[in-house]
Amino acid sequence: MNLFYKISNTIKSYINLVLGNCSAYLMIAVTLFALSEIIRRYIFGVIFQWGQDAVIYAMVSSVALYICVTQIKRGHLVMSAVLQLLNAKGFYRTVGSLKIFVSFFISLFTGSLTYTSYSTIEYSIQIGERTESLYFYMWPFHFILAIGMGLMCVVSFLQFIEDIHSYVKGDHFTDEVEVATDV
Repeated sequence: MNLFYKISNTIKSYINLVLGNCSAYLMIAVTLFALSEIIRRYIFGVIFQWGQDAVIYAMVSSVALYICVTQIKRGHLVMSAVLQLLNAKGFYRTVGSLKIFVSFFISLFTGSLTYTSYSTIEYSIQIGERTESLYFYMWPFHFILAIGMGLMCVVSFLQFIEDIHSYVKGDHFTDEVEVATDV
């Protein structure tokens, strides 16, 4: 099991390093571009016709890349008030079971979205779907979203296995609620 944890932590650290940085740099670049568009519009009276589309789709792409990083940090679906109440009442097994269920459900849901995204990307390429300004193709955006969802599936599946192992060891009796779960 130590080998699994080592591999899991390596995968998560690479995802965090690569996609976290790519997302951050993309967000900074798009913010600077949006500010330059504001200056161009209100001071010089000119704009790029495709500027608004570029900002919207780059921002959403940045968020799509970062969603798996937030899953690594277990930042999704946090309801710690309910879990603290369950933990305070002594429902340790329930909290541990919910942790396993949520990790599995996130993995299943994002995996199904990733699987079905192939046909969306293929269809988008086939019809030549473009943004509103008709300047950018939509398939790269769909592809980036599929990458983000696919990696989130991988991360949540790794966390699912870790959660089962943690439950079997009995860690749900001693872990703090904030650290123990992402339910």
